[in-house]
Amino acid sequence: DVLYFYIYNLKLKEIEKELEETRMTVLLSQINPHFLYNSLTSIAELCEIDSQEAQSATLNFASYLRGNMKVLNSNKPIQLEEELIHLENYLALQKIRFGDSLVIDYDILCTDFEIPALTIQPIVENAINHGIRKRESGGIVTISSYEGKNFYFIEVTDNGVGFDVNQKVKDNKEHVGIKNVRKRLDMMCKGKLKIESEIGKGTKD
Repeated sequence: DVLYFYIYNLKLKEIEKELEETRMTVLLSQINPHFLYNSLTSIAELCEIDSQEAQSATLNFASYLRGNMKVLNSNKPIQLEEELIHLENYLALQKIRFGDSLVIDYDILCTDFEIPALTIQPIVENAINHGIRKRESGGIVTISSYEGKNFYFIEVTDNGVGFDVNQKVKDNKEHVGIKNVRKRLDMMCKGKLKIESEIGKGTKD
Protein backbone atom coordinates (compact mmCIF):
# COMPACT_ATOMS: atom_id res chain seq x y z
CA ASP A 1 0.00 0.00 0.00
CA VAL A 2 2.79 2.43 0.89
CA LEU A 3 4.68 1.69 -2.32
CA TYR A 4 1.53 2.18 -4.40
CA PHE A 5 0.82 5.48 -2.68
CA TYR A 6 4.39 6.61 -3.33
CA ILE A 7 4.23 5.68 -7.00
CA TYR A 8 0.81 7.33 -7.34
CA ASN A 9 2.11 10.56 -5.84
CA LEU A 10 5.11 10.57 -8.13
CA LYS A 11 2.82 10.12 -11.13
CA LEU A 12 0.52 12.88 -9.86
CA LYS A 13 3.45 15.27 -9.54
CA GLU A 14 4.59 14.41 -13.05
CA ILE A 15 1.11 15.15 -14.40
CA GLU A 16 0.94 18.44 -12.48
CA LYS A 17 4.35 19.47 -13.82
CA GLU A 18 3.38 18.60 -17.37
CA LEU A 19 0.12 20.52 -17.02
CA GLU A 20 2.00 23.55 -15.74
CA GLU A 21 4.43 23.44 -18.66
CA THR A 22 1.59 22.99 -21.13
CA ARG A 23 -0.40 25.80 -19.54
CA MET A 24 2.51 28.21 -19.92
CA THR A 25 3.06 27.13 -23.53
CA VAL A 26 -0.59 27.77 -24.33
CA LEU A 27 -0.48 31.17 -22.65
CA LEU A 28 2.67 32.23 -24.50
CA SER A 29 1.23 31.04 -27.81
CA GLN A 30 -1.82 33.23 -27.20
CA ILE A 31 0.25 36.36 -26.61
CA ASN A 32 0.47 36.96 -30.36
CA PRO A 33 2.45 40.14 -31.08
CA HIS A 34 0.68 40.64 -34.41
CA PHE A 35 -2.74 40.40 -32.79
CA LEU A 36 -1.76 42.83 -30.02
CA TYR A 37 -0.30 45.27 -32.55
CA ASN A 38 -3.34 45.05 -34.85
CA SER A 39 -5.73 45.50 -31.91
CA LEU A 40 -3.93 48.59 -30.61
CA THR A 41 -3.70 50.05 -34.11
CA SER A 42 -7.42 49.50 -34.65
CA ILE A 43 -8.25 51.14 -31.32
CA ALA A 44 -6.03 54.13 -32.21
CA GLU A 45 -7.90 54.54 -35.50
CA LEU A 46 -11.23 54.33 -33.69
CA CYS A 47 -10.17 57.21 -31.44
CA GLU A 48 -10.28 59.46 -34.52
CA ILE A 49 -13.65 58.16 -35.70
CA ASP A 50 -15.77 57.13 -32.72
CA SER A 51 -14.53 57.78 -29.19
CA GLN A 52 -17.25 55.65 -27.58
CA GLU A 53 -16.39 52.66 -29.76
CA ALA A 54 -12.73 53.23 -28.97
CA GLN A 55 -13.52 53.18 -25.26
CA SER A 56 -15.50 49.95 -25.62
CA ALA A 57 -12.68 48.37 -27.64
CA THR A 58 -10.14 49.40 -24.99
CA LEU A 59 -12.22 47.71 -22.30
CA ASN A 60 -12.49 44.56 -24.45
CA PHE A 61 -8.71 44.61 -24.90
CA ALA A 62 -8.13 44.98 -21.15
CA SER A 63 -10.58 42.15 -20.38
CA TYR A 64 -8.93 39.95 -23.00
CA LEU A 65 -5.50 40.46 -21.42
CA ARG A 66 -6.93 39.89 -17.94
CA GLY A 67 -8.42 36.59 -19.10
CA ASN A 68 -5.03 35.46 -20.42
CA MET A 69 -3.23 36.47 -17.25
CA LYS A 70 -5.71 34.55 -15.07
CA VAL A 71 -4.28 31.37 -16.54
CA LEU A 72 -1.04 32.14 -14.73
CA ASN A 73 -2.80 31.83 -11.39
CA SER A 74 -4.85 28.68 -11.91
CA ASN A 75 -4.44 25.28 -13.52
CA LYS A 76 -8.03 24.22 -12.90
CA PRO A 77 -10.80 23.98 -15.52
CA ILE A 78 -13.25 26.87 -15.77
CA GLN A 79 -16.95 27.08 -16.56
CA LEU A 80 -17.74 27.23 -20.28
CA GLU A 81 -19.58 30.49 -19.69
CA GLU A 82 -16.36 32.11 -18.43
CA GLU A 83 -14.44 30.81 -21.44
CA LEU A 84 -17.09 32.28 -23.76
CA ILE A 85 -16.78 35.70 -22.14
CA HIS A 86 -13.04 35.66 -22.85
CA LEU A 87 -13.75 34.53 -26.41
CA GLU A 88 -16.27 37.36 -26.92
CA ASN A 89 -13.65 39.93 -25.87
CA TYR A 90 -11.22 38.43 -28.38
CA LEU A 91 -13.78 38.37 -31.18
CA ALA A 92 -14.90 41.95 -30.48
CA LEU A 93 -11.33 43.02 -31.26
CA GLN A 94 -11.20 40.88 -34.40
CA LYS A 95 -14.48 42.40 -35.60
CA ILE A 96 -12.91 45.87 -35.49
CA ARG A 97 -10.29 44.67 -37.94
CA PHE A 98 -12.38 42.49 -40.24
CA GLY A 99 -15.73 44.28 -40.02
CA ASP A 100 -18.63 42.73 -41.89
CA SER A 101 -16.38 40.18 -43.60
CA LEU A 102 -16.32 38.25 -40.31
CA VAL A 103 -19.67 37.00 -39.01
CA ILE A 104 -19.84 35.26 -35.62
CA ASP A 105 -22.76 32.98 -34.82
CA TYR A 106 -23.41 31.36 -31.45
CA ASP A 107 -25.54 28.28 -30.89
CA ILE A 108 -24.94 27.60 -27.19
CA LEU A 109 -27.39 25.02 -25.87
CA CYS A 110 -25.61 24.24 -22.59
CA THR A 111 -22.93 25.82 -20.40
CA ASP A 112 -23.13 23.71 -17.24
CA PHE A 113 -19.72 22.08 -17.59
CA GLU A 114 -16.03 22.93 -17.31
CA ILE A 115 -13.17 23.03 -19.81
CA PRO A 116 -9.50 24.06 -19.62
CA ALA A 117 -9.05 27.83 -19.95
CA LEU A 118 -7.99 29.11 -23.38
CA THR A 119 -9.31 26.03 -25.13
CA ILE A 120 -11.71 27.57 -27.66
CA GLN A 121 -9.85 30.74 -28.67
CA PRO A 122 -6.90 29.00 -30.41
CA ILE A 123 -9.37 27.02 -32.51
CA VAL A 124 -11.46 30.08 -33.38
CA GLU A 125 -8.27 31.99 -34.19
CA ASN A 126 -7.27 29.25 -36.64
CA ALA A 127 -10.73 29.39 -38.22
CA ILE A 128 -10.33 33.13 -38.80
CA ASN A 129 -6.70 33.22 -39.92
CA HIS A 130 -6.63 30.08 -42.04
CA GLY A 131 -10.26 29.80 -43.13
CA ILE A 132 -12.19 33.06 -43.26
CA ARG A 133 -9.29 35.43 -43.86
CA LYS A 134 -8.23 33.55 -46.99
CA ARG A 135 -11.75 33.70 -48.41
CA GLU A 136 -12.20 36.81 -50.54
CA SER A 137 -15.79 37.43 -49.45
CA GLY A 138 -15.16 36.62 -45.78
CA GLY A 139 -17.34 34.12 -43.97
CA ILE A 140 -19.01 32.80 -40.85
CA VAL A 141 -17.56 31.21 -37.73
CA THR A 142 -20.08 29.33 -35.61
CA ILE A 143 -19.46 28.34 -31.99
CA SER A 144 -21.91 25.81 -30.59
CA SER A 145 -22.30 23.58 -27.55
CA TYR A 146 -24.70 20.75 -26.81
CA GLU A 147 -25.09 17.77 -24.52
CA GLY A 148 -24.85 14.22 -25.79
CA LYS A 149 -25.66 10.95 -24.04
CA ASN A 150 -22.32 10.65 -22.25
CA PHE A 151 -20.42 13.79 -23.23
CA TYR A 152 -20.65 17.53 -23.71
CA PHE A 153 -19.75 18.78 -27.17
CA ILE A 154 -18.29 22.07 -28.36
CA GLU A 155 -18.04 22.72 -32.10
CA VAL A 156 -16.27 25.49 -33.99
CA THR A 157 -17.17 25.53 -37.66
CA ASP A 158 -16.32 27.91 -40.49
CA ASN A 159 -17.16 28.16 -44.16
CA GLY A 160 -13.65 29.21 -45.12
CA VAL A 161 -11.23 27.75 -47.64
CA GLY A 162 -10.67 24.47 -45.75
CA PHE A 163 -7.50 22.39 -45.81
CA ASP A 164 -6.16 18.86 -46.15
CA VAL A 165 -6.15 17.40 -42.62
CA ASN A 166 -3.49 14.88 -43.70
CA GLN A 167 -1.06 17.56 -44.85
CA LYS A 168 1.83 18.38 -42.52
CA VAL A 169 1.36 21.67 -40.69
CA LYS A 170 3.90 24.27 -41.83
CA ASP A 171 3.40 26.74 -38.97
CA ASN A 172 5.14 25.11 -36.00
CA LYS A 173 3.67 27.64 -33.53
CA GLU A 174 0.13 26.78 -34.60
CA HIS A 175 0.94 23.07 -34.45
CA VAL A 176 2.16 23.51 -30.87
CA GLY A 177 -1.00 25.45 -29.98
CA ILE A 178 -3.38 22.76 -31.21
CA LYS A 179 -1.19 20.00 -29.75
CA ASN A 180 -1.39 21.65 -26.35
CA VAL A 181 -5.15 22.08 -26.57
CA ARG A 182 -5.41 18.35 -27.22
CA LYS A 183 -3.11 17.53 -24.31
CA ARG A 184 -4.88 19.80 -21.81
CA LEU A 185 -8.31 18.49 -22.83
CA ASP A 186 -7.13 14.94 -22.29
CA MET A 187 -5.30 15.53 -19.00
CA MET A 188 -7.80 17.88 -17.35
CA CYS A 189 -11.18 16.48 -18.39
CA LYS A 190 -10.56 13.40 -20.59
CA GLY A 191 -11.75 15.36 -23.59
CA LYS A 192 -10.83 14.93 -27.25
CA LEU A 193 -10.26 17.32 -30.13
CA LYS A 194 -11.31 16.17 -33.59
CA ILE A 195 -10.74 18.22 -36.74
CA GLU A 196 -12.66 17.74 -39.98
CA SER A 197 -12.07 19.87 -43.06
CA GLU A 198 -12.76 19.90 -46.77
CA ILE A 199 -10.92 22.13 -49.20
CA GLY A 200 -13.26 24.82 -50.50
CA LYS A 201 -16.00 24.11 -47.96
CA GLY A 202 -14.59 24.85 -44.50
CA THR A 203 -13.54 23.26 -41.23
CA LYS A 204 -15.21 21.78 -38.15
CA ASP A 205 -13.41 21.22 -34.81
